[in-house]
This record gives sequence, C-alpha cells and structure tokens, in this order.
Amino acid sequence: MGGTGGRFGRAVAVAAGVAALAGVGRAEEKKKPGLFDFDTWKSPVGREREAAKQLAPGAVDLTPAAPLPAERRAIRLRIYADRDYQSLVLRWQGKARAQIARLNAVVGPVFGVELQIESLRPWDRSHFGVEPGGVLTELMALDPADDVDWVLGLVTPLRGVATSIHQIGVARSCSRHMVMRGMDDEQEILALESEYKLLSVEERQRLYGDRKAHKEVVVFLHEWGHTMGLLHNDDRAVIMNPAYDPQQRVFSDFEKRVLMLVLERRLGRRADRFPEGAELAALVAGAPSDEGSDRDRAELLELVRGRAGRGGWPRGQGGVAAGGGPVAAAPAPGGEGGELAEADAAAYNRAVAEVNAGRPEQAWAALAPVVKSAAARNTSARTWAKIAGLAAASGAFSAAEAAVARAGPTDADARTVAANVESERHRLALPLDGAKYGVPPDKEPAYVARYWKASEAVQGAPVADARALLRDLADAFPGAPGVDVLTCDLEIRAKHQAAASKSCEAALTKFKGATRAHYLLGLVAANAGRGDIAEMHLRQAIRIDPAEPTAWKALATVFRTFGSKKRLAQLAAEHQALLSTPLPE
Repeated sequence: MGGTGGRFGRAVAVAAGVAALAGVGRAEEKKKPGLFDFDTWKSPVGREREAAKQLAPGAVDLTPAAPLPAERRAIRLRIYADRDYQSLVLRWQGKARAQIARLNAVVGPVFGVELQIESLRPWDRSHFGVEPGGVLTELMALDPADDVDWVLGLVTPLRGVATSIHQIGVARSCSRHMVMRGMDDEQEILALESEYKLLSVEERQRLYGDRKAHKEVVVFLHEWGHTMGLLHNDDRAVIMNPAYDPQQRVFSDFEKRVLMLVLERRLGRRADRFPEGAELAALVAGAPSDEGSDRDRAELLELVRGRAGRGGWPRGQGGVAAGGGPVAAAPAPGGEGGELAEADAAAYNRAVAEVNAGRPEQAWAALAPVVKSAAARNTSARTWAKIAGLAAASGAFSAAEAAVARAGPTDADARTVAANVESERHRLALPLDGAKYGVPPDKEPAYVARYWKASEAVQGAPVADARALLRDLADAFPGAPGVDVLTCDLEIRAKHQAAASKSCEAALTKFKGATRAHYLLGLVAANAGRGDIAEMHLRQAIRIDPAEPTAWKALATVFRTFGSKKRLAQLAAEHQALLSTPLPE
C-alpha cells in the first residue's frame, strides 16, 4: 500500500545515495577499452560532462492514456504548507505554483485533466521528527476535502539523499490526501560538487534542478496514484516503483486504466467519496501479477469491495489503517449466523474510523465492548476474523489473538492476522507475557502507539528530541523490552557502542524474540570487525522473522564486507528457497 506501508525499514540510506552519484561519476574512468575501441580523445571536463549526462533524468512519457476530450477537466487542489516548510522554502507559494504547472504538463496530455490550485494555505504546525503517516493523519483531520478533489500537505525537507519515494511522500490507498516533503537536498548538492569539480556552477545547478524537478513530478504522481488505488510495480521505469529512479517515466497500461476510471467517476460525481467502487473492484480483481504483491492485491480488493457494497459514502469517511493496510467494513448486523447486533456494528464502524484517523487507543475503546458482546452470541468465524484484524490494527494484540482462536484454524484471514500479530510482537519487542513487563492486554494499544512514535524519533529526529520521547515511553512502560531496544538503537546512532550493546542484551534477557535487538547487536559486531558474532545475531533475527528484509540485507552486507562470496551466494539461495524472491539489495 501507499505511503505508510513498510514501516519497519525506515532508515535513510544517505551514504548509499551519495555513493551512487560518485559511482556514476567514475564510470567513464573505470571502463577498460577493447581491442578495437578507438574512442576519440576527451578532455577531463568533457569526460565529466559525459558522465554527468548519465545522472540527468529522462522525460516522462506523455502518451495519452485513452482518447481524451478536447477540453481538459479541472481538478480542484488545496495545498497546505507547514511551519517548517514555510521557513525553509523561500517564496513557497510561487514554487508550489511552478510545481503544479510542471505536473500539468504531464497530467494534461496523458489524462486530459488540469490541476487547479483552489488555495495555498499556511499550516501553523511543525512536523519536525513526526513520521509521515502521522502527518497525513493530521492533514485528514485538518481538512476532510469536502469541497475540493484533493488536499496536499507540504512539510519540511528530508535530511539526506532519499532512495525511496515514501521517504518524501505518503498517501493512503483510495483516499484524497497526500503529504510531500520539500525536495531540497543538501547531500545531493554536495555530492555533485564533489564529483564534478570541472563542470561550471551553472551546469551543476542545472543538473541538480532537473533532477529535483523530476523527483517532484514522480513523487506527486506516485502518491496521487495510491490515492486512486494503484499498487507498487517492480519495473524501475514505472512511476509506481517505490524506489526512486531518475529514469521513472510512465504508468503501466493497467495503471492508466485504473486512473482514467477513477478520474472519470470522481470528477463526474463529486458529492460521493468513492463513486468508482464497483467498477474499480472489477478492475482490481483482474490486476496483473506484477501490480503489487499477492497480499497487497487481496487487501486492496477487500477494501474496494467493502466500499462498493455501500455504494460510496459522503465526504469525510473511509480510508485505511494507520499501518498502511485497509480496514474492512463492519459485518452487517443481524443476518445468517447470528452476526453483530446493530449497536455493535455501529461501534465497530466507529473503531474503523478511529483507526483510520490514527487514534488506536480510541479505536480499541470502541471495539472492546463489541468483542465482549460477540463472545456472547453465535458469531461466525468470518466476523471473528474481521474483529481480529481490527483489534490488531488497534494494537490490541492479545484481543486479536483471542479472536483468531474463536475464528478457528480453517479461516484464512484469521490465520493471516495471527501471522501478522506474531511478527509485530517480535518487531515491537512485546512478548505474550507482556503483563510481566508492565504491558497488560488493556495497555497494548497505548504501548504500540507510543513505541512507533518513539521509534520514528530514534530513526530521524535530533538525538535530544528522541531521548525525550524515549523517556516518555520509559516512564509509561518502564519494564518493557521495547524500551531497551529503542535505547540500544539510539545509543548506536549516538556512537555509544558499549551502552548500545548493554541495552540490547537487556532486551534479549527479557524477550529472546526481540528481532531488532539481534539485528542491532549484529550491526555493533560487524562494525567491530567481528563477522562471526554479527552473523550469529543476524541469522537469529532471520529465524525469528524471516519475512522482515532488514536482517537479510545486513547479513548480505557483512558477507560482502568480509569478502565471503560463497556465503553470500548461499544466503541468496536460502532467501529464494524460503521466500521465493531474490535476496533484497
């Protein structure tokens, strides 16, 4: 799903991005001439200029998605800029208008539409250190988009070179809201100045400007696509690929069909939030296998079918869970199998709305009485599976596991929820006996919400701010293994290796299944040149949670660093055999 998906691999690969620039810059020097390679002589500046061309972005494909009407249809767009964006981006209103003009040069000829800025509004709020999903939730609460077609929030630029589109943009599937970071990239400027010293300042600035403009267009189109139901695509040239590439240039044929359908229905029936429902469901049901993963397609189809069953709804409702996955519509009250009573169905729907608004604790408060009532009725396995999924999305893992047990072993959706909750427990360092460490079942939603907030700060906020949020978590849950894990993470970032190791070991003493503690100890060992210890911890993280790619990537890096090509090949074979996908890079 868009934006908020993949929340466990959030670290920004600054060094990798700069290295990529440097590698292209030296590509010409490393080329070994062949016997009949009579390349003409080039001056040093000529070689740099030729190498720099490889970094220039390609043109976006402007082939029409379908036969278009002569007159372009207007899309009403409202833009907010938060306090940080306003202070860092000079003349931000003019730059926003220029950005939309560049986008219109693409969406006009391809889709026959024109983005028209309804208003540019200051957002008197700082989001420094706030994770993108949280910013998006705030934007949706600030403006429900009742009188415009889309709402865009502009927030502070990212520090470092972005290698993933979702580091600089986020949106929820089938929604009307997007958030984008400013594209000013100090690290990229420094890299260009370092690698292309012979080029003029004007040439370097032009290259940087072209890359920035291309990134702005691609990120907007990518997140805009998510708001209309598009999934990720593995093709590096396709705009819906989650890894940003300057050669991204096109939507796939299937994606164009989806976009044309959604645009036609939304612009034709503005009073409805989701007028494309039934037709979009039919398209998604036949989506090609390279459009998202099997799980992504199944989740999107469930979301779309749930909405289509209600025939659309008024503005201000709907969305997906804060974690990135869709929340199913409530089971119909009454009906075959003794389903939820009418009041319980209404409470379930309130819980869905609270989850979608990023308020998991309030969601569980609404859902808890429903669980109790359902237990007293002849509730079907299908309904229990839905309750389990919503409880999990609220962070109430123990309740979700109990609901899974009531659904029974034959319900596929319930099994999926159980597997996801198990993984989440490992990633959050929340054991089954969490009450022993100060996290009883009724406190799980609060713990989960605070853990992720502190985790986001540990990953990207200033160290002092991160320590403050971590103290808040420790005050509320002093014995939780997750506090030790995040402390370890922060100490590594602060380059306090000994203190980091001590905290990670403390976490594992309480909960041996804390995957991130194993992962972080693996990093500490690798940095100390102790490859065998690093491998031991990283393999343990993989055994506990094989679907999480972080430890696989780290172990592959260890093998490359220590020159273990055979071990690297074996690891790639293990990943392919276990998960049926190539080893992540």
